[in-house]
Amino acid sequence: MGIYLRAALINMVYRKATTLSARSHLIYPDGSIVNLMSTDASRIDTAMVSMLLVVSVPIYTVIVIGLLVHLMGAPALLGAALLILANPTQAWAMSRLGPVRKRASQFTDKRIRLTSEILQGIKVIKFFSWESQFLEKLSDIRKSELANVARLLYIRGAIAATSASLPVMASALTFILYGAIGNKLEAAIIFPALAYFTVLRAPLMVLPAAYTVTVDAYIALKRIQTFLLAEDSSPIPPPEPTHEYALSMNNASFAWDQLPSDTESIDTLVSAQPNLSDGSGNAKSTTGSVNGEESETTAYLDKINLKIPRGALVAVVGPVGSGKSSLLQAMIGNMTLTDGRVVRGSNISYASQTPWIQNATIRDNILFDTPFDEERYHRVVKACSLEADLKLFPFGDETEIGERGVNLSGGQKARLSLARSVYFNAGIVIMDDPLSAVDAHVGKRLWQDCVLTELKGRTRIIATHQLHVLPDVDYVICLKNGRIAEEGAYKDLIAQEGEFCALMAQYGGVQAEEDETAADVNFDDIQPDKPEIQAEVLSVGEKGKAEIYDKEVDVAQRKSLEKTETPQKLMSEEERESGAVKGNVYGGYLKASGVHLWVTTVALFALQQLANVMGTQWVSWWSEDRFAFTTIHYIGAYLGFSLCQLVLVFMAAIMMSYTIVKTANVMHDAAFEKVLFSPLAFFDTTPLGRIINRFSRDVDTLDNVMWSTMYEFTLTIVTLAGTFILIMVVFPWLTLAIVPIVVLYYGLSIYYRATSREVKRLDANMRSHLYAYFSESLTGLGTLKAYNVVPKAILKNEYRIDLNNRPYYMYQLGARWLSLRVNVLGALTTFSVVILITATRFSINPASAGLILSYLSRISGDLNWGVQRLSTLENNMNSAERLVHYVNNLEQERPVERPENKPPAEWPSQGAISFKNVSMRYRPELPRVLRDISFDIQAGHKVGVVGRTGAGKSSLIQALFLLSELDAGQIIMDGIDTTTLGTGDLRPKIAIIPQDPVLFQGTFRYNLDPLSQHTEQELWQVLETSDLKAYVQSQEGGLDAMVSAQGENLSVGQRQLVCLSRALLAKSKVVVLDEATASVDMATDALIQKAIRIDFAHSTVVTVAHRINTIIDYDRILVMHQGQVAEYDTPHNLLSNPDSVFSSMVAETGAQNATHLRTLAGL
Repeated sequence: MGIYLRAALINMVYRKATTLSARSHLIYPDGSIVNLMSTDASRIDTAMVSMLLVVSVPIYTVIVIGLLVHLMGAPALLGAALLILANPTQAWAMSRLGPVRKRASQFTDKRIRLTSEILQGIKVIKFFSWESQFLEKLSDIRKSELANVARLLYIRGAIAATSASLPVMASALTFILYGAIGNKLEAAIIFPALAYFTVLRAPLMVLPAAYTVTVDAYIALKRIQTFLLAEDSSPIPPPEPTHEYALSMNNASFAWDQLPSDTESIDTLVSAQPNLSDGSGNAKSTTGSVNGEESETTAYLDKINLKIPRGALVAVVGPVGSGKSSLLQAMIGNMTLTDGRVVRGSNISYASQTPWIQNATIRDNILFDTPFDEERYHRVVKACSLEADLKLFPFGDETEIGERGVNLSGGQKARLSLARSVYFNAGIVIMDDPLSAVDAHVGKRLWQDCVLTELKGRTRIIATHQLHVLPDVDYVICLKNGRIAEEGAYKDLIAQEGEFCALMAQYGGVQAEEDETAADVNFDDIQPDKPEIQAEVLSVGEKGKAEIYDKEVDVAQRKSLEKTETPQKLMSEEERESGAVKGNVYGGYLKASGVHLWVTTVALFALQQLANVMGTQWVSWWSEDRFAFTTIHYIGAYLGFSLCQLVLVFMAAIMMSYTIVKTANVMHDAAFEKVLFSPLAFFDTTPLGRIINRFSRDVDTLDNVMWSTMYEFTLTIVTLAGTFILIMVVFPWLTLAIVPIVVLYYGLSIYYRATSREVKRLDANMRSHLYAYFSESLTGLGTLKAYNVVPKAILKNEYRIDLNNRPYYMYQLGARWLSLRVNVLGALTTFSVVILITATRFSINPASAGLILSYLSRISGDLNWGVQRLSTLENNMNSAERLVHYVNNLEQERPVERPENKPPAEWPSQGAISFKNVSMRYRPELPRVLRDISFDIQAGHKVGVVGRTGAGKSSLIQALFLLSELDAGQIIMDGIDTTTLGTGDLRPKIAIIPQDPVLFQGTFRYNLDPLSQHTEQELWQVLETSDLKAYVQSQEGGLDAMVSAQGENLSVGQRQLVCLSRALLAKSKVVVLDEATASVDMATDALIQKAIRIDFAHSTVVTVAHRINTIIDYDRILVMHQGQVAEYDTPHNLLSNPDSVFSSMVAETGAQNATHLRTLAGL
């Protein structure tokens, strides 16, 4: 039943996640949802048996007390009174478990959320060498989490110690009263009574753990219930194929959901209202009601009347933050419809501004679970300019591209997302700025071959900053400051000389049409005719002229680019150990907190068992008056042994709690530190769900599950050891029966564990697949909704739940198999010992026989429990094994510091950079992405890097930061070979605005200056430079206004501006811009470029750009192709040669813009 409940809850959580409103998703980010699925759902499953024990143990206790009263009369009531009176105290202690667990779960949510955020932004963290800072931040949350876990375990330890001691103390009080009132303690009374008290010990020991698990399950259930009751988004109505228009809105109003407190939704402030037929509407910002709830500063689209004809091509343009993406989201249905009616005449496909790429093959990403039509598929691939890329991939379109498309460049991801939207064959295709991610000539091909040709006849709605394509569209919507500034046909808007005309002027001039004579760029044309020869730049002189020479290409390398018959996965398979858990795992677990702590803990357990055995032995001696003491002496000694055991078991339980918490803390921090400092290749080949699985479910096992397992296992082992020693001392002949039985138990344990541990490992691996898909689909939920394929995603998730349930179900069946057999062996044990005692009844005194029989009642149970606990311990050690694997086996980056090669504090002081025969590959088994490149950048020069998507531009940046180790060559910066430096001495000295603008949950202040190294005035100054000051000032809290995880409450363009501001703060001598302004309008781009030229006037600037306008006045242009330098010279010299690649790229931008660029270059 627990398995079914767990599966149902995971499915319910996933289904709910697909319907959450934007407001709810701010409260429940992806990390929190994954924690509900991974940890909370499992707690309810675990509690199914425990809930039965919570009910059955009290009933069992009452029955045993009744038997004691029948045996001993009124004195037994004193022991019963102790058991009953202890219940309120234990109930109070147990009531404290709920609030403590709730607080611990809140910190667990924060930790998992931050872990997920760190893993998603790991590339940016490595760019800035922030690993230590984020590790410290996570450690602070972990300390708060473990502080609550420690309180929880201390309470559990106290309850468990009390439960273990209660039968002993109850028996002591009973015997003391029985003897004090003049009754003679006889073997016939003492040992049956001891047997009754002994059988009470096990269930009373289990009861606290059962109650704890039940409380945990209750808290988890309440958390899941709260999540399931969270606000849903409005359902998107199905398309109406008979509707006259492709899309129409009748007096429709839309709103973005916002949190009313900490987190402000910035995108809501830049939405706009379109109107293609009845005049322009306004986008307002006010305090209103969204779905019946008050929200602050909720910007919305008001009273929209919109009719888009079928087959129309509509362009949405405007400055950054003007509301382009919001308008598209409203069309898709991802904004809340508060009033009016929206009718979609067809299904929708969507190419988002931030492409969502699945961990699958290129073909599967394009097909998106639709039938394969070979002719249409190849047509789409060609239209989206993917043919050349597929030739470069080792296995063509069967190449697995990795989670989040980590093996693709930004342009490749954009074109793959576009290909998916085209192949989907929807009637309405919505594209959010797909042309910004590609260079000029690829952009022209996409526009001509894809948007105008392949998509002809379908309704196309595209937001774009590439204004030279607008003459081809049917209708233009121009947005500004959240309002529709102008709308209409392109020529009409040009004639009006209004906002749209001004926007075109900022772009580079009004252009009536594309230059039809511009030649297409074909990089293959610049290569020599010899099949095994390629041109390569050897060195660059002062005048920028490249010396070209022919070089034979490594044949093996060429073959590595060819397709093979059997596609291989780029994502690594998760490791799965086989056989018994290795000794180094146990060793690593014990050493994590210090072996001395474990020795002390076990010693305390042994001493308490010694006190227990001595107490029982003392009662035996008391019954036969072995020492002729007075009753008071016997009572005093027995009470002393009982109190000693009480104190020792409390100390042992508390010590166990402390040791478990310290072990869990050390293992978590050590494993996560290894992950953080792993090379980028590890994250490229490892799904995030797999990593999160280890730091959620496996860490939870070490935090919460391991305590009860270790406590019960240790207590059972020392109890058995004490029992065997006592029996062998009192009646050595019993060894003949006990030893074979112990061997049988151990043999059964080995046989069972050989299967259970492998099934448990398989369960952990399958769970990783489930978590990976869960995380991946949550990230792409907007795309899934747009395509209306959420039901398919739910079915896929259910399939993965079923796969995960297979090993989990087998594991539970195995546990039942073991339980049956150990119970049979227990019965045989009891039978054998009774027969042996009966056969030797004349050679053993009654007190000794009674003593043995009293312990016999617990031997069987302890042996059964010991075997089960040993198996459970080994299975739980699988979690430790998976973390120990990270600690011991993860490859590490170069050290943060190399003291012997530490550069001067002021380095780099000039910014001169020299690449000398540099080759690089991302992983040893992959082909080189940079191939023997050499060029020099003079100090203070501005170098623009251009080239076809996948040419190696971003790889060049990775080499500069040593995110991947060089395969050959050197990179010299101001006379120092950077390959000899530590990451902490290199990466912080280079400022970068990365291709993917990653922000972290926190304030604007934190995202700009996470190390708190700058003044508030400096922060405002860089925000003003990046044109964000006014926006941040408008937010409640200013610099302390909240930024949500991944910067989701900012537009992509705004995120890039925040990253720009962060780089401006660094004031580095070397600055890298990797497509830094791809998602901003031309005016903002020009403003930023001007700021860069002023702020970084004396710095070396390397800019990877698709927009040639941004780099046309640079000192040098570096043209990359297939990992090699194709051209390297001044813009003037390159444009002076009409046959140069760069000349062709400029021509591709359009006639008037090309003329403008040539003028800027001095021609």
